Amino acid sequence: MHNYSIKKIGIGILFLAFLTLIISSCQKEKSLNDQIMRIIDDKCNLGEICDISLNEITTFKWDKVVVFQVGSSSKEISNALGVKYEGSTDLMSGLIFVLDNKIVYEEMIPYQTEHPTNLQIFIDKKANEPNNVVLSFDDAILKGNKERLDDVAYYSINVNY
Repeated sequence: MHNYSIKKIGIGILFLAFLTLIISSCQKEKSLNDQIMRIIDDKCNLGEICDISLNEITTFKWDKVVVFQVGSSSKEISNALGVKYEGSTDLMSGLIFVLDNKIVYEEMIPYQTEHPTNLQIFIDKKANEPNNVVLSFDDAILKGNKERLDDVAYYSINVNY
């Protein structure tokens, strides 16, 4: 009977260790999109614009980033980065980070026409200019904003040339 209790306790400990491992692996680092929205929540009062420094929130090395809005093509992004980009950009906006002419990270944000509650990216540009902006590590400052409509929060970042 004593051996049975020790085995039961051992199995319980193994089960708890396994459960802890599963829970910790499920709590991966949040996406960059989620981090930007959290920073907007923390730094920006409703309806106000605040600065978001990409070099302060990224955890990987990079030297430039292309920020693009819906309407960018893979060719436009490739031209902006100087690196061939073959990803899909249909109804997507996002950020693509490069280090030494190699893509090291990309964050794609699908555009949701019905309920655009994800982060939206807007580029201040003229009609004939590309739908993207390339920023260096040292000057990658975005303008964040949060608006509320019908109890739904809408987040956006804006990039000026």
